[in-house]
Amino acid sequence: MLRVIKKDLILNRDVMIINMAIMAATLVFLATMDESFPPRMFAGFGGFMMSALPSIVVTREDKFNAMALGCSLPVRRKAIVQGRFVMSVGMALIGLTGAFLLGAFVPASSFRPGDLFAWGPILTGLSCMVIVLSVLLPVTLRFGMKGILIFLVGSQILGVALLTFIQITGSSADRRIIDAITGVFVGLQETLGLTGYSVFLVFFLGCLLAVSYRISVWIFESREL
Repeated sequence: MLRVIKKDLILNRDVMIINMAIMAATLVFLATMDESFPPRMFAGFGGFMMSALPSIVVTREDKFNAMALGCSLPVRRKAIVQGRFVMSVGMALIGLTGAFLLGAFVPASSFRPGDLFAWGPILTGLSCMVIVLSVLLPVTLRFGMKGILIFLVGSQILGVALLTFIQITGSSADRRIIDAITGVFVGLQETLGLTGYSVFLVFFLGCLLAVSYRISVWIFESREL
């Protein structure tokens, strides 16, 4: 598994550095553009962007038709999936930490260290990171570059459809959906307390990632290359 991770990092080093530089510039812009930009929203953007970074490895293999070559090596497909998950989670965590450091210490930032390095933004960033990873990894392992397009296009279609429905009907469905989701989390926090809620959320995210891993192993072992 460690050799698989090392191979992926070496082969994709240059393109990952370029993408990290672009993401860092975006995060610096978000941190300095407006004093009213909420810390949790910044953390959510950081978690989303950093969780998308590891998918570059899978999509580049798909682009150059190198997946079959990797599977022909004396290594089990399960070990390849394990390597991808460990590398993806590790890269996303390091990237999210870097995003928080940029947001807190870049000159002219509207955030103080205490604004970002607090339970709220940390849990928000981790939640976005794990949710996106849990969706992207199985999809990209199955469809490669097409998986990224399916995820992005599908998200945009749902968003446009919802906005169109709201505009046509004059409905407040968007607010009701957001209020309902927020209400669930607020209710859990009131019931469990801050510490209990934090433990529950971390446990839930861990279970979500474990389910995604199991699905990914099943998908990749049954995929024809």
